[in-house]
Amino acid sequence: MLASRAMLRIEPIIRQAEEIATRVETQMPTHPGLLRTARMTAKAARDAEALHKRMKRLFGLHRLPAGFLLLATGVLLCWAYWHFLHTSTVVVAISESDAVDLGQQLGQRVQFVQVKTTGSRESLARLQRREVDMAFVQGGIAIPPELPRIELPDQEVLLLLLRSRIEHPWDIRTVLTSSEGQGSHAVAQHFAKHWGIEGSVRYVHEWKALVGNPAWQIPQDVDAVLVVKDPLDRRIVAAVHRLLDNGFRMVSADLGAAGFGLAFLTPVQLTAGYFDPAAAIPPEPLSTYAVKTYLAARTDLSPRQFAAARRLVDPSANVMDTRGTMSSIDEASELLQGVEAFLGILVYIGLAVIALLGVDVMLYRARFHELNSLISLVSMHQASKDVLGSDPASKASDIAYLRYCSDLLGLISAITGYYAQENSSLMYNKLLEVIPQRADSLKLNIQIKILHALVDVPHLPQAAEEPSSSVSE
Repeated sequence: MLASRAMLRIEPIIRQAEEIATRVETQMPTHPGLLRTARMTAKAARDAEALHKRMKRLFGLHRLPAGFLLLATGVLLCWAYWHFLHTSTVVVAISESDAVDLGQQLGQRVQFVQVKTTGSRESLARLQRREVDMAFVQGGIAIPPELPRIELPDQEVLLLLLRSRIEHPWDIRTVLTSSEGQGSHAVAQHFAKHWGIEGSVRYVHEWKALVGNPAWQIPQDVDAVLVVKDPLDRRIVAAVHRLLDNGFRMVSADLGAAGFGLAFLTPVQLTAGYFDPAAAIPPEPLSTYAVKTYLAARTDLSPRQFAAARRLVDPSANVMDTRGTMSSIDEASELLQGVEAFLGILVYIGLAVIALLGVDVMLYRARFHELNSLISLVSMHQASKDVLGSDPASKASDIAYLRYCSDLLGLISAITGYYAQENSSLMYNKLLEVIPQRADSLKLNIQIKILHALVDVPHLPQAAEEPSSSVSE
């Protein structure tokens, strides 16, 4: 019953069980109980063979533990790669005129891809449509409260220039500003509302032409220029020179107490010569506002990406962001959470594999109980044969009967070993130990009975057998 690799084969077991059933039917027709037990043993061997063939299939319940382990390992490796090795890409919407330079990659795990837009409103719209991960939004444009945002440390300055014929801001009727609906236009609308000219002012969105096209002529009906720009941009200084040459003057943009109601405005004082000391622009100190710019993000942005964004807008800062964590704490927390999640996943994978192994064992439990029941039947059959003291005519038949019982026990033990050989996960089942132990113990008992039957033991005298009767007489 051993193959070339010292493995059990089920075919010889089936053949021997069927041969025993045939001999019992032929030689012992008066013992139907033993015949049924022999046939049940042969059926158990055939069932083991059928199970072995099913286990050769690609799909089956017996492959659940190994399949789950491979799948879980693959998912775990992908998760570890995504959290510890993968280089994330963050798409950022930024106005073409924005002064923040994103042409850099911070670290090795997060890189930024710049998407140029016409202004802050378009950037915010793209963010809300989930076309980008982050968007630079200038103050004055309402950001939905559910979107996390970071306030940039560098703020742009509001510039207000009036025609020489315009004495007060509330006399303005035409304002030149940036792109329609974008940051500067939105701020200009806030100022027009506070000056009381919201319904009568007209906007000319030609700032790009003023800055980029020297041949462009400023319309004569333009009363004021109101834009929010980076004072370090040299193009802004050139545009201010051009406006001054065309009869404009730089004035203070002071809303008084109303300015405190606009959270995106911060009062600032521009010193004389702030833009051009040589040309004394402005010629005297002016009051204006620094306009905040925000980096808004999607709500599902990972902590790693959000921390990288915090370093993007302020690499040296270590202050609290809107999520209530510092960038360095974000990184440490992310690492610790990743390690904890990694260990937790390993534990869950181990528990799941053990549970699936238990399910696999449960599928075999009915077969083990069948084999255990066969041992109990064989035990009952052999117990019915007491070869000691039997007459010589029936002794030979009883010995043959016991030998068949012993052979059936050996086959039952071999079938149990075959199950364990084909599915190593069954080694955790106690019945794999109980069945062979019961079979071997009972087989030893049968062999002792056969040995006693083959030894001619003399009978004791009658007086010694019944001592009590002689005393009573």
